[in-house]
Amino acid sequence: MGRSPEQRYGDIAVIFHWLIAIFIIGLLAIGKYMVTLEENDPLRYVLTQSHKSFGITVLILSVLRLLWRFTHKPPPEPASLPSWQKRAAGGAHLMLYVLMFALPVTGWIMVSASPLNIDTVLFGVITWPHLPVLTELPNRADIASSFHHYHHYAGTALIVILLAHIGAALKHHFIDKDTILSRMLPDWSSSAFKSKIAALFVAVGAAGTGLYLSAESGNEAALLAAGDSEVSFVADVTGEQTPGIFSESQVEAVIDETTPANSSITARVQTTSLSSEDSQVEGSLPDSEWFNVAQFPEAVFTSTRVEPGDDGTLLVTGDLTIKEATTSVSFPMTLSDEDGKRVARGEFSIDRRDYDIGMESQDNDDFVGFDVLVKFRFDIALPDG
Repeated sequence: MGRSPEQRYGDIAVIFHWLIAIFIIGLLAIGKYMVTLEENDPLRYVLTQSHKSFGITVLILSVLRLLWRFTHKPPPEPASLPSWQKRAAGGAHLMLYVLMFALPVTGWIMVSASPLNIDTVLFGVITWPHLPVLTELPNRADIASSFHHYHHYAGTALIVILLAHIGAALKHHFIDKDTILSRMLPDWSSSAFKSKIAALFVAVGAAGTGLYLSAESGNEAALLAAGDSEVSFVADVTGEQTPGIFSESQVEAVIDETTPANSSITARVQTTSLSSEDSQVEGSLPDSEWFNVAQFPEAVFTSTRVEPGDDGTLLVTGDLTIKEATTSVSFPMTLSDEDGKRVARGEFSIDRRDYDIGMESQDNDDFVGFDVLVKFRFDIALPDG
């Protein structure tokens, strides 16, 4: 026989509890692991997308769990439990609920505010919207950075509370020998509980199959940027074609060769990583009248349109921001297989006058040309990593 309903939580509450617990522990473990990987590691990109999908799942489950908790009274605490333990347990449960919401919400804010503006697509199928207010703020990069830290702190706090929660439950079960833990354990002797678990597995299996089929039919040709990237330039300096390179850049992209309009590309280039074979160029470009890297350490490109081009290329149009100026640029991008990897390449010209680069000392093109050729390449990988 199962335990008396008055002595244990209901089946739905038990299922919510353990399902959320499993997801949270998995998310915490994967989250701590993936931040140890290099930013251009394909595995980190894949894990980040899965982390977002399961994080939103936990947020939804937590809302449902809280609604269930408000409408279904939990079993009473054992009469022998001291008052201070009841207060401590109540405080710990409150913190657990707060952190269960704080982690996914801070992550959602972080992704929404990120200048990368990468879509969140749950399990590769369901588009989850950004918080609209954050996408328009001028200081969104600072907000994203702050909430990245809040997300990390909330995760660490949740680990501490979880360890205390688990330790207290084990102490009650093995030392105090009361019913605190047992009333939340699955009641496998109950046919009703086993029926609910079976129904859950069927629902999860059906949902998983549906998501898989939708992803396969809708994203057959989708490729994810998740590897090394490189951005370089060639400028006319005193009549010589002078090359330079930005050694640090990050590209996030979804590229659909079958339906290019579904594609999106966002690139961030660290202007502080600039180098050139010409020592005078390398020494001057970081200065305030050129790239002003102290105030503007990043240049950002965000695509606004991707179309099929000639000879199998993709015609990409987007906004390029350098310092305080943003202009639209268009260029053909090629995809090819190189050394066992899929690689995207492209190039385009910009006019340095559009970005107020070097216009104090070189306001004509006698020594430094106005047109600068920008070249890029980045590795891409299949969605399954």
